[in-house]
Amino acid sequence: MFSKIHHVAIICSNYEKSKYFYNMVLCLPIIHEVYRVSRDSFKLDLAVK
Repeated sequence: MFSKIHHVAIICSNYEKSKYFYNMVLCLPIIHEVYRVSRDSFKLDLAVK
């Protein structure tokens, strides 16, 4: 049994669709968003209420 979870990483094929789903549909607020040049990808941190 878990008492808490530090973070969960989800890899997606369409960043904008995934961002919309988690932020607008599930209503998880954005904490931080950054584009990582070295990985040519975005990293999005969301809060869980």
